[in-house]
Amino acid sequence: MQNEQNDVQELIPDLCQVQAILWLILFSEALVVVLLMLVTPDFDFSWQRFATMSFYVQWVVLVTAACLCRVRLHVRQLSLRQLLMISFGLILLVNGIVSLVTLLIMDTPLRPGIDWIWLLRNEVIAAIVGGVLLNFFYAQMQWRLQARSEMQARVQALQSRIRPHFLFNSMNIIASLIHENPDKAEQAVEDLSELFRASLKEAGVQVPMAQEIALCEKYLNIEGLRLGERLRVHWQRGALPDNAPIPLLTLQPLLENAIYHGIAPAAQGGDIYIRLAYEAGWVKIQVDNTLPGEQKGARHEKGNKMALENIRYRLQALFGESVRMQQFSDGQLFSMCIEYPWEPV
Repeated sequence: MQNEQNDVQELIPDLCQVQAILWLILFSEALVVVLLMLVTPDFDFSWQRFATMSFYVQWVVLVTAACLCRVRLHVRQLSLRQLLMISFGLILLVNGIVSLVTLLIMDTPLRPGIDWIWLLRNEVIAAIVGGVLLNFFYAQMQWRLQARSEMQARVQALQSRIRPHFLFNSMNIIASLIHENPDKAEQAVEDLSELFRASLKEAGVQVPMAQEIALCEKYLNIEGLRLGERLRVHWQRGALPDNAPIPLLTLQPLLENAIYHGIAPAAQGGDIYIRLAYEAGWVKIQVDNTLPGEQKGARHEKGNKMALENIRYRLQALFGESVRMQQFSDGQLFSMCIEYPWEPV
């Protein structure tokens, strides 16, 4: 039932936005040109006829859009079939009212007086255009839902995967600590269980930044048991609200990549710098890690960028195409920067 309600919300776009209104006006004018070509075979163009018909069509389109905007406010209470029927009925009702008012109050060159044949013809045209438009909306909805489903399936597959080496290393650490330091072993088990619990949650879940940071600290605690003093982490938390939203397991994979490719291969270890900030309506995250370079004993690991694509998909699904991700390196330091828009409520 919940999935059906979510599908219904995708059917009718928000037609009250400025950009949508501009597209509706352009669509109306294109429709006027088509109608003029149909009623005047020789296309005997008349500015008066064009202006009158434009006035009529614009009223029908804009009033219908306003009514559909009101319907969207109650979309959660409707099924998909009900919404389609109501939307189609609104298109015919608004067209009929505007057509009748046009004939009553205007001395139009289209048809003076009440001409029921003209009204019926308008309703037929409105039914055809409305049916085509709703079918287009439905096809767009299906395409968006399919694309989202594929994205969620891909993200879920990636999100549910914790690298086997991390699991085995963690279990070995826990086994070695059971007799030496039972308290640390117990804490490591709790931290590991929290990571697995988060990885099994539904893809696309938003959490407060504070929760994501707490999860990262648990991950770093486990890696710290393995790497010891070789792992040095530096947090720089700027003026970023704790309730800033972030997709679950967004920051943690960045730290995992930094450790796997930058810290673990180096015999002397390295440093990770985590910078969090909020500036001018943008959440900014930067993770820097030192590179192993040509240190003696360094092992160079090659990445496949799957985690980064995972993060990009989830951020764009929640915050739109304006999400910015950049990565760069100067040979000694590798940096990953993420920026996405967010306004506190």
